[in-house]
Amino acid sequence: MPLAPEAVRLIDAVFHGASQEGRRTLHEHEVYAILAAAGLDVPYHRFVRSPSEVDAAMLARFPGSNVMVKAVSRDLSHNQKYGGVKKVASGDPLFVRYVLQSMREEVLSHFPEDAKPRFDGYLVVEFCKFTQALGNELLVGLKDDGNFGPVLTLSKGGDDAEFFAKYYDPANLFLAPVSPEDVRLAMQSIKIRHKYVEAGHPQYTELIARTMTAVGEIGAHYSPYRAEPPAFYLKSFDVNPFVFTEDERFVAVDGFAEFEPAAGSSRHVRRRAHLPEGFFAPKGIAIVGVSHDTSKYSMAQQIVGLFLDLGRDDLYLVNPKGGTVSLGGRDWPLYSSIAAIDRPYDLVVYAAPGKSTLDFLATVPDGKAVVVVSGIPGDMNYAEFAERVHAVLPKHTRVVGPNGMGVFYAPGEDSRGVNTLFIGEERMRLGYGPMSNAALLTQSGGMAITCIERTQFAPIFKAIVSFGNKVDVDFPDLVTFFSERKGVDVMSLYVEGMGAGEGRRFFEAARRSRKPLVVYKSGRTEAGVKAAASHTASMTGSYDVFQAACFQAGVVLTEDLADFYNYTKGFAMLNAKKPRGRRVAGIVNAGLDATMGADTLNYLTQAVFTPPTVERIRALNRSGLVDTSTSFLDLTPMTDDAGFAGYVEAALADDGVDCAFVAIVPHIENLHTLGPGLRDAAAIGPRLAALGKKYDKPVVVSVNASAHYAEFIQVIESSGLPVFGDIRSAIRALDAFVAYWDRRRRHGG
Repeated sequence: MPLAPEAVRLIDAVFHGASQEGRRTLHEHEVYAILAAAGLDVPYHRFVRSPSEVDAAMLARFPGSNVMVKAVSRDLSHNQKYGGVKKVASGDPLFVRYVLQSMREEVLSHFPEDAKPRFDGYLVVEFCKFTQALGNELLVGLKDDGNFGPVLTLSKGGDDAEFFAKYYDPANLFLAPVSPEDVRLAMQSIKIRHKYVEAGHPQYTELIARTMTAVGEIGAHYSPYRAEPPAFYLKSFDVNPFVFTEDERFVAVDGFAEFEPAAGSSRHVRRRAHLPEGFFAPKGIAIVGVSHDTSKYSMAQQIVGLFLDLGRDDLYLVNPKGGTVSLGGRDWPLYSSIAAIDRPYDLVVYAAPGKSTLDFLATVPDGKAVVVVSGIPGDMNYAEFAERVHAVLPKHTRVVGPNGMGVFYAPGEDSRGVNTLFIGEERMRLGYGPMSNAALLTQSGGMAITCIERTQFAPIFKAIVSFGNKVDVDFPDLVTFFSERKGVDVMSLYVEGMGAGEGRRFFEAARRSRKPLVVYKSGRTEAGVKAAASHTASMTGSYDVFQAACFQAGVVLTEDLADFYNYTKGFAMLNAKKPRGRRVAGIVNAGLDATMGADTLNYLTQAVFTPPTVERIRALNRSGLVDTSTSFLDLTPMTDDAGFAGYVEAALADDGVDCAFVAIVPHIENLHTLGPGLRDAAAIGPRLAALGKKYDKPVVVSVNASAHYAEFIQVIESSGLPVFGDIRSAIRALDAFVAYWDRRRRHGG
């Protein structure tokens, strides 16, 4: 929940006081004040400007017989290094004053006369007793990431925090704000929790969750991503460490923060106009760059042909010279500009030379959807181009591109269809049909082509957006749009990079979406490099933050490109068969597939057949070659079409089975997988197709064979069952699908 108004008032006062002194950093006691305002435990402490302020009455308020004293200087980030931190007995105020005065002299002695740090005062802090055993010191940090906004860090604390982050266990990251449930879920993967339980302190995980939640609330409030800007922006906030004390408190014993006033800052994130419906269901399409000469290749003319293939006749072709052009068996007038178009239109496709893009965009009426397939002008860099685009675009005009293939949207009840992918049918078939329910969002046109080619037998794509440099429309825009779009059940994203603020908006859009997002992020190795310092920022490369955002938002992040293709197909084709649980059965005709299937399980668990099912498969086992004591059935090459289908049905009918995989080596004589008979109702392909429709359970199929069996695969996939080239790919796709929906079901999503 957000910070209470009183907490905001107290924290604002801390920032204001520091700002009045000309500082953009907070002292340790000011960090304590912020934590206390958020309801967290801090040590008893007093800040004094001079040693003379220390007296017996003040020291008597401190628990125990010792205190920690620290030099406070805006110019020192590591005061301990210069003798600025000491433990001292608190019984004699004169001695404490002497220690403070001596500390000042010692610290200043490390610097030349013309570079001595300013002394702001001294901090007297309660001495918190704790053992420096692993797990008793934790670093809790907060940093404003340029793409993702406030990011929380939880990791090993103390002097060796950097060493641990580099060599042992990377920091655990969360995008703020977080709920205690977010942290508890992540804590399940943190190994140190076992120590807390074994030591009799299971409540420590709850204390960590409470602390992370409170620090996250601070970060979320003082962030440029708030709808209403706060008084100050928090750039970083580190407590190294929080400690578990001997009296079982979780207490901050050090702290540092950087901030800046929000007034006058350019960091506040602007709100963006919603995507126009015209990108996907336009009424009228202007195509700019159509040549008079039909004998030469023209990208714009190719795009006109794609729209004609969709049966569209509401096209308005633009060429500055005017005239007419003959395309698709009819003559089309050429408008000299979009201003000359005297009919309504929603979509503009710009396929003219890139050097004229900016001049053209300045002429586009407000509220239009624009696809720019051309590149940027050769005489400017991307940053300059992007700045000038936003300067000339009307408020509600949105642009896909430049340097992308644009938009495909399959025709149906909601649209007459859109296709700007400028690849003709003779080069690539882009199929669509009733099972088309996925949206592919990609920065790479090549990725779009590859995904289309890999789904020739299962045309799953309802929409494809290839936006290249994404100067305007980006991932969060499209995720938000398709999250609300009927007919799209799955989104698949190929991400190369995210611009300033885009990561945060993507995280928020993904978290709001009730549809699965399958994501592959390229450029991970370079992004994951960690700088050598114990500061929060150095422990987190941008890919680390991207991973954390995906985990927290429930995104299916793939680490392997093959998984990206396979999960996309699996999630799309299995969408109507939500799993009831994670128990899986397998039916194969090669022992290797049964063994590899068992080894590949991750979230899935092997089902146990009920006694009636065991009796049923025993009756099917006329040859006696099938081991009926397991739910991963190796039917051997002796089993024919009817027998194979019988075992599959027995498994699917079992109430103890939530899903299944089928692996077929199709080369054997007993199965009709080649020739005219493979489409007969009695053949294994149509039998599997019928069972897939009969039972409301997700099923994946592996066909380990060459293109020689393409027609057999087509028979199965055209029925809605996804087919994969090997058993590992099939089970990994099923595992990811079941894990996503089972977790959603368990958490009420």
